[in-house]
Amino acid sequence: MENKSKENVKEQMIQEAIKLFVRKSFKGTRIQDITDAVGVTKGAFYWHFKSKAELLDTIIDEYERVNVDHVFFQLEQTPGNFIQKYKLFHKITTEFAYENRELCIGFMALAAELTGSETTHEQKIISVYTKLRLFLKGLIEQGKRDGCVRSDVDSEMIAHFINAINNGMLLEWYMFQDDINGPMLAKTYRQIAVQGISA
Repeated sequence: MENKSKENVKEQMIQEAIKLFVRKSFKGTRIQDITDAVGVTKGAFYWHFKSKAELLDTIIDEYERVNVDHVFFQLEQTPGNFIQKYKLFHKITTEFAYENRELCIGFMALAAELTGSETTHEQKIISVYTKLRLFLKGLIEQGKRDGCVRSDVDSEMIAHFINAINNGMLLEWYMFQDDINGPMLAKTYRQIAVQGISA
């Protein structure tokens, strides 16, 4: 099997696993379910992953790399005040969610399933959300110094709020996407968040 073909199979397994984890849960999905969905043998699975747990680690790492780390890179390269950077943050994250629906809903489903499990996977997911929260907190603190953000707001709590409302907004959109105007929902969320803390 050529390297390119191997990488395609690996990517297919990741994509099908995400769909299965949403439908059947991580715990309820068997390796056989994943290989059946891709049309490969269990040997092909073990060529790429030592276990289902390693596959889960790969999905968490991928979400962090292509979403969270990408946002950080873009914002760090962009000059501007808090309002400008928050609008860019919001634009990047909502576009990413639109273009990567399965990965985002999969990550949220895994977070919900694994919360309270006291596993290393739960800790990895918490660390991704913590990384994002601390970045947002720093952005809000910068906004306070720039005079764009009210000095009386709790930066830590606002960062938690943004994480929570972002997840909730995405879930609402995913569940009711036939009824909700996605861009209007995103714009409304951004307006409420910015207006609520603007100086």
